[in-house]
Amino acid sequence: MMMDENSRSWYVLYTAPRLERKLMQHLTVAGYKTYCPMQTIYVNWNGKTKEIIVPFFSGCVFVEGDLKDMTSVVASQKAAFLVNADGKELTIVSDKANLPGKFAQLLK
Repeated sequence: MMMDENSRSWYVLYTAPRLERKLMQHLTVAGYKTYCPMQTIYVNWNGKTKEIIVPFFSGCVFVEGDLKDMTSVVASQKAAFLVNADGKELTIVSDKANLPGKFAQLLK
């Protein structure tokens, strides 16, 4: 997989809820940079409080890469690109986006 720095963008992928970590592992092994912001929630089960870590955006994974190379990998993992109203893949537009850093600032 040969990626030119200029052709790389962040894309939003949708997968079934609770499969985000599996998709991230597969994409990381394939050589993509992934990000899925997590949050800690507390759930009461049978009178006991349990701390669990869940994605901030259920079913969404952010991935940086070239769209052409990514399409076949995504199709094999039961994931889909989120699309805008025009039917084009939803990209996160910014100059050399530092996505994890931007989310960290928003969540403070």
